[in-house]
Amino acid sequence: MKGSVRKDGNNWLYEVTIKVDPITGKRTRKKKRGFKTKREAEKALAVLLNELASETYLEPSNTPFQEYLADWFQTKRKQIGTQTAKSYESYIRYHIVPSLGEYPLSKLTTIIVQKFINSLIDKGLSSATVKKIYNILNNSIQRAMNLELIPKNVVSNVELPHIKKNKIQVWDTEEVKLFLKFAKESRYYIAFHLAVTTGMRQGELLGLRWKDVDLDRGTIHLRQTLSHDGKDFIEGAKTASSIRSITLLTQTVASLKKHKAKIMREKLKAGTDYTDYDLVICTCYGTVLSPRNLLRTFKALSKKAKVPEIRFHDLRHTHATSLLLEGINPKIVAERLGHSKVSVTLDTYSHVLPNMQKEAAEKLNKTLFG
Repeated sequence: MKGSVRKDGNNWLYEVTIKVDPITGKRTRKKKRGFKTKREAEKALAVLLNELASETYLEPSNTPFQEYLADWFQTKRKQIGTQTAKSYESYIRYHIVPSLGEYPLSKLTTIIVQKFINSLIDKGLSSATVKKIYNILNNSIQRAMNLELIPKNVVSNVELPHIKKNKIQVWDTEEVKLFLKFAKESRYYIAFHLAVTTGMRQGELLGLRWKDVDLDRGTIHLRQTLSHDGKDFIEGAKTASSIRSITLLTQTVASLKKHKAKIMREKLKAGTDYTDYDLVICTCYGTVLSPRNLLRTFKALSKKAKVPEIRFHDLRHTHATSLLLEGINPKIVAERLGHSKVSVTLDTYSHVLPNMQKEAAEKLNKTLFG
């Protein structure tokens, strides 16, 4: 297959037949202008002819990126959880499409994507959020390459900002005891008690049903969560490993029994006004407790107890840290938290390891040398 190079005003162009229909004989020709010299045009033509000969040439896709991304997301959303899908949709709608949506898929370049990533950093988005947006771009563009819509993944060489890990804030044993003492009279005491003693996430707590609690065996089976906005129940959990069973403390079983009796009294008092979702943590009429209301109560009680200000999610970290400091096998801690791998647990709570190392050395010294 041959092509030709010729003068085009003050510049040069090349022209080549890239495909011939075997039935009609119709030729598809490609022409590219804008080369400043004949040598540049010949060099570009040689690259194209080599791709045609080796059957690696791809006709550039003029599909707008936002159109391709919408199709990609329809497939992707079936492979991820509901919460993750909502996050993807938000990142695509408010960040990716406004900046990159109108580019033809084939016109996206590493420089264009790098400038976009840099703009997100300049806007003040956290490095973790930027990484999530990058992952969406990388995943979708890689898929386009696999489908042979584009010749290469232009996102793979984009440089990301260094992700700084926020220091985990936890309460020590005395601070936990002090908080729970002040929270004792709160209607939502059981939520705080479970968070500290099981490491359950907020959505897992607010989606917990009595049918998933076995008070006789002292276990909880996590099979449902509440969405972040408090509007939907989600079957399953954040990840496959998050669908798990947690063994309860003896005191936690006692607290749950007491709480259940209170729920039954409220149900009788409300009568037909009670909406029974079988929730462990709910309003006095059985309806879903708003995540915001739970956080508001948590902050107020923390202030009242005069303990260090932490996030509600840090109660989960407090649970994990306490177990590790007690010398509990990290594998067990990972299972209670619903981590897919013990390495995730060790990486997240690496700040605890030096203390564990010191304690292990002291114990071994005592065993060997008295």
